[in-house]
Parts: sequence; structure tokens; C-alpha cells
Amino acid sequence: MHLDPGPGPFGPRDRRPVGRRSVLLAAGSAALLASAGCNPFGTSAKTTLTVTAAPAPPADQMLSLIATTKLHLLRLEAGLAADKSLAAKLTPLRDDRKAHLAALVKEYSRTAPGQKTANTATTGTVKLSPDVALIIPTVRTDAANAQGAFTDAMTSASRYRAVLLASIAACLATHRIALS
Repeated sequence: MHLDPGPGPFGPRDRRPVGRRSVLLAAGSAALLASAGCNPFGTSAKTTLTVTAAPAPPADQMLSLIATTKLHLLRLEAGLAADKSLAAKLTPLRDDRKAHLAALVKEYSRTAPGQKTANTATTGTVKLSPDVALIIPTVRTDAANAQGAFTDAMTSASRYRAVLLASIAACLATHRIALS
């Protein structure tokens, strides 16, 4: 006995293949729904991710100026050790640079109390050219480079710090003249 199911709720059985337009229409509709945020498999709760990040604090330029001053002091000491005849010319400059280093360290300690305190010790050795005639030009170049660094640092410093840096830059200008 053979039972014919009849047309049924979906109409007569049709075995035609699915057309290309139907497939493209279905894929386009699914892509449109997905891009609109409609996901039948997702949750309806919206998730918001908030990221807060503070930028890294800028490096304190005082550390660079302290290092420059220490290097200049080491070179002045090496110049004094290499040629005793330069003592009259280089000793006042060395004393000024020691005072500059102490003032810079004091200012850094004042503004960065939680940071590792820079010290005034100038440890290490610097070798200058064995040619004694090159000692004065080397020290003059150091003074010129340091003067430029201190002048540049004034542009972004606080008022109090800018006055200190300007004073040191002016002193370095006189060092350059004294070494001429």
C-alpha cells in the first residue's frame, strides 16, 4: 500500500536546485545583519571596555645636566693632572663647575624627593689627548657644549630652575672666554 503525503504545508515537493541569486541574497543578508551587530548566537548584553593609561612621565633633564657637569669636571681634573702649568687657568673653572654640580644636585633633590638622589661625587677617569696643546681646546669645547645644553634646557624649565640654568650658562660663557 502506498500513501501519498499530498501537497503538505510547504506545497508540492519541488526538487529544483537552489539558484545562484538565492544563495547570494542569503549571504548578503547574513553579512548585513552581522555588520549591523545582529548576531543570533551572541548575547544581548553590550560590553564596554575602558582602558585608562597614563603616559610615562618625561625624563628629568636635570639628570643629563648633572652627568654633563660631572664629565666636564673629570676632564678638568684630567687636564690639571696632565699639565701643572695650566693650574692657574683651570683651577677657577674647576671650582665653578663643582659649585654648579652641587647646585644642580640640590635642585634635583628638591624637585624629585622620591627619586634616587644624584650625588656630587665625580668618580671615574677620563683620558685626554697626550698632546698638552689639545687640553685647552678640549675643555673649551666641553664648555661650549655644556653652555648649549644648559641654554636649551632653560626653554622647558620652571622659573626657578630656568634662573639656575641661565646662571650656569652665563658662567660657562665666561669660561669659554677665559679659555680663548
